[in-house]
Amino acid sequence: MRQTIQDHLGPPPTPYRWGGTGKFGIDCSGLVMTLFREQGIFLPRTSANQFFVGKPVSDKLQFGDLVFFSKYGPAHPVTHVGIFIGGDKFLHASASRGVTISSLNKRYYRLRYKGARRIF
Repeated sequence: MRQTIQDHLGPPPTPYRWGGTGKFGIDCSGLVMTLFREQGIFLPRTSANQFFVGKPVSDKLQFGDLVFFSKYGPAHPVTHVGIFIGGDKFLHASASRGVTISSLNKRYYRLRYKGARRIF
């Protein structure tokens, strides 16, 4: 999984494309689905459905845990997903930056955090 992550980070990074699942354009849930499929794990296509797979994780996140967000705030349905990669960082496909790494501690993500799930 680590090599595929590096491939998507670039250079150049894989651009964002809603509904995309490949190197020429990918969205957040497509990125997660693709990375896990390469490990032999088949996940649903949307972030909202991915939120119900695996076991909830409240703390001590591990590499590969899925982290979920709602752009409308935590009381609303899931709209975004990323993969925890360690420290406070997660990999995701950003509409403005393509595949990138962000901090869970960034205010924007803290206010929209819904939870995490462990798939394996």
